[in-house]
Amino acid sequence: MINLIGFELKKIMKKKIVWITIVIFLLLQLMQTCMAYFISSRYIDGKFFETKADLRKIERKYAQALSERKIDDNLLAELANTYKYKPDSFEKAQSYEYLSSDDYQNKVRPYEAVDKLVQEMSGIKNAGINGYSNVLDITQDKLYKTRRSGVEALWKMYHLSDAEIKYWTEKEKKLPEVFTYKYGGAYTELIDMGGCYFIFMLMIFFIAICMEGVFIDEHLRKTDQLILCTRYGRKESYAAKIAAGCIVTACVTLLYWMVTVIAYAGIYGTGDFSASVQVAYYSFFSETRPVGQIFLIMTGILFLSSIVLCIITMALSELINNNIGTMAVIIAFSFFIARLVQMPSDYKLLGKIWNLVFPINILKADEGFFDVRLWNIFGIHLTQWQLAPFVYIIAGIVFFFLGKRKYCQYQAGGR
Repeated sequence: MINLIGFELKKIMKKKIVWITIVIFLLLQLMQTCMAYFISSRYIDGKFFETKADLRKIERKYAQALSERKIDDNLLAELANTYKYKPDSFEKAQSYEYLSSDDYQNKVRPYEAVDKLVQEMSGIKNAGINGYSNVLDITQDKLYKTRRSGVEALWKMYHLSDAEIKYWTEKEKKLPEVFTYKYGGAYTELIDMGGCYFIFMLMIFFIAICMEGVFIDEHLRKTDQLILCTRYGRKESYAAKIAAGCIVTACVTLLYWMVTVIAYAGIYGTGDFSASVQVAYYSFFSETRPVGQIFLIMTGILFLSSIVLCIITMALSELINNNIGTMAVIIAFSFFIARLVQMPSDYKLLGKIWNLVFPINILKADEGFFDVRLWNIFGIHLTQWQLAPFVYIIAGIVFFFLGKRKYCQYQAGGR
């Protein structure tokens, strides 16, 4: 069986389309993660200000300097003190003269990471320009009460039941009363759209392009009947093809994942594994797991989803026996329909199902992974990402056996 899998692996890897697709998508991933960092620059009032590389380094330096600081009255007082160095108009705040001044570079800029976080948690828009009095009035007590109001507004928007509200209320109780600022770094980027989400998007197209022909090519070339003359039968051949496709898919996913992790770690720094989601990603989530742990969970879902999608694609190609049709169905449903069709928050059940069945929605942190709507399974409340692996595994098993049945019948009928 191992020899048969090895033979199928060689057949897949000898296809030029496989290598071409791998290289093109690898270049796309590198462009998405690194290009702006290396070749872009900031120009203000027609004057060169700094490169994007310098921007990231400065942001990273100041954010790391603030790490381990409690977001309490002391830090808020320091932040409020920076506002006396800010201009009183949007035009002046964006001018080269101000942004290159000592006031901005040494007094205001070091606190920008916390400033953005406080603005998000407090709901103040453009505080650096028009909301001075609001920022100056922010206290520790006001800040966290406002955040809690935002959390409850999120629950209301998704029409959560009393049981769901109780579940998230218990999560809120486990969060610290006062958050500690920690720099999320690469972890923040990896759980955002440029990380696991973008990798899976590439894998959808890779699988659709490279895996749909594993079975169909044999039928088209009429070499499928040769299997009946070998020591291995149809069942073993089917399993070997599926296994080979899954191995290739897992290896390509690993390649893109490693490139993305290395690139983001180099640009943003590894960050703090224990940084809370509320500080490093989005303030109004009630998730208690740190961003590092969330990244590992999303990585697991990424690999599982890629492998299951490979099985579904290969089985579907055998079921409909059409290359272009298989490719169209996989790309249309796994990406375009999943992302372009948005379910209103009023459609609670349909919205939950929509996010659950499409892995690319689960891997979009602010939509699927942190969806506050829960599933009640025999009295146990599960989030979308907790239930998703079971759904994907079941879907993979179902399509595996559907494809196997068709494959064996096709061979026997064509003898």
